[in-house]
Amino acid sequence: MASDPITSVRNDRIVATAKLSSKKARSASGTYLVEGQHPVAEAVADGVAEVVFATAERLTEVAALPGIDDVEVVEVADHVLERLADARSPQGMVAVARQRWATAADAVAGPGVAVLLVDANDPGNVGAIVRTADAAGASAVVLTTGSCDPHTPKAVRAAAGSLTHVVLAMADDPVTVVEAARAAGRRVVGLAGDGDLDLLAAGPSPGGDLLVMGSEAHGLPASVLAAVDAVAHVPIRGRAESLNLAAATAVALYAVTTPAPTA
Repeated sequence: MASDPITSVRNDRIVATAKLSSKKARSASGTYLVEGQHPVAEAVADGVAEVVFATAERLTEVAALPGIDDVEVVEVADHVLERLADARSPQGMVAVARQRWATAADAVAGPGVAVLLVDANDPGNVGAIVRTADAAGASAVVLTTGSCDPHTPKAVRAAAGSLTHVVLAMADDPVTVVEAARAAGRRVVGLAGDGDLDLLAAGPSPGGDLLVMGSEAHGLPASVLAAVDAVAHVPIRGRAESLNLAAATAVALYAVTTPAPTA
């Protein structure tokens, strides 16, 4: 740990770290910011944290984190930590973590369930989907290049520490990902309001599933709908027009990870 705390927001290291709120800086460095007790602890435990900035009152807590011996810890003044954090309440600690990416083909090659997001451009939705995928036991989330960066501060907060628990991948062509998943033995299911398959009734596929989700504004492109094995819908039983992307993905994930009830 540095011998003297950093007390100025103009400190060169603080200025450089704060720039990670921009995609350009994240892409150039291959790192991103993580804030809050649980997300920072997960980044440290999963071996992706490079440095943890912490206020004096949090140093003891940070020092007790599993895996922290391999991570640099830097004490900063409260107002300096606030300069690094995007949230109003960063809970006294912010980490710089390394991004981890797989190829799309590798991401959909394993067993179980994976998610493909086509042009999902809301960071809150993307982060929530990563968190739900982790909770449901999914192995990977693949995003097309038209989707938002899952390492934006808003997406990282919505993921709540789950970014390092699932495999992340980026792909230019969603149809190529669909073909790779099918070659790996997965059922490929696209979600659309007018889909024929009732996913809640169908249940999971023995070979695992790739759920393909489109943007809220435009849904899935025709080329993707033509490539999947089935087009499913989540039943709307009330008067709501639709579910938002994160909610629909959550329902679909649990539908394909929970055995359908028997008669």
